[in-house]
Amino acid sequence: MALTTFQFLNQIFIASEIVFFNIFGLFGNLNFIFLTATKTKLKSKSSYLQCALCFSHIICLSFELPNAGLLFTGIQLKRNQCFPAISIYIFFICAQAVIILMMTLDIFIIVFFPAFYQTVTTWKYLTGMLTIPVVYSSGIVIWGFLAMDDEIVMFCNPPLALYHTVSRFWTFSNVIINTITLVLFISLILLFYYKGKKQKSDTRKIMKRLKVSILFFIFTWYIGLLAADLFVALGFTGPTLIFMMSNLVFFVLISYSQFFYVVIWRSPEYRNAFFEAWSCIPCCAGLKEKHIMSTKISATAHSHQAASTVSST
Repeated sequence: MALTTFQFLNQIFIASEIVFFNIFGLFGNLNFIFLTATKTKLKSKSSYLQCALCFSHIICLSFELPNAGLLFTGIQLKRNQCFPAISIYIFFICAQAVIILMMTLDIFIIVFFPAFYQTVTTWKYLTGMLTIPVVYSSGIVIWGFLAMDDEIVMFCNPPLALYHTVSRFWTFSNVIINTITLVLFISLILLFYYKGKKQKSDTRKIMKRLKVSILFFIFTWYIGLLAADLFVALGFTGPTLIFMMSNLVFFVLISYSQFFYVVIWRSPEYRNAFFEAWSCIPCCAGLKEKHIMSTKISATAHSHQAASTVSST
């Protein structure tokens, strides 16, 4: 009886996490798309690519809500019932990992092929960048449909909804994708460290706002993905597997929800646009005024420092 009570309390806790991160994450992702769409100075090929990531995370967060319902009811579905129900979720959960890689590649293109980045049309650039995520995600989903059976799955989530062989390939390929992303991103960080101020200001701004967010995503996604595969590989089953797999959703929910909040922390442009958009709310209006004042003070201090440097030389 104590175990059943513990499981029920754990389910309530996880369901509460899902609801909280849906509110928190959906607000952030929708705001990023809204600000990019309505503020001309925020529109760029890179920001549109980031909007694709936010849209993917909106879908992923939304599909976690039915999982919260299943946690309360304890209903177990067959794979041929579960997989079709969350196939859209699986498509976007696959796509978002590759989009993160494309965002890293985007910075490489800006740094090493600036002429190409400036001259290529936006729709051609985005089509090229999003083709790989679509092809990869479509392949996983199609394979998932072809391989699904009537086995009862303990929990209706992507690692278990996919047939064992497909799930292992999905996990392994995601680890490879994330590793490539991490290697590329570390290379970029080292490049920026050695080149310093020689980089263009726009490139530095993109790097500044993406550095923490991408690293945050990689490590939270790594934890959730590797642990889920490890639990299945170790042979955990029944209530133990349900408990361990369901609690991993915390790391996944963080990866879906953090992007916008890291951006407004790291990017004055997005932070100012956010305060301006929500200036009707007293607290946001106050924060906007403080942000403007701090920006002016910082600019004045920088000007005095520059002037002192010039006079001393």
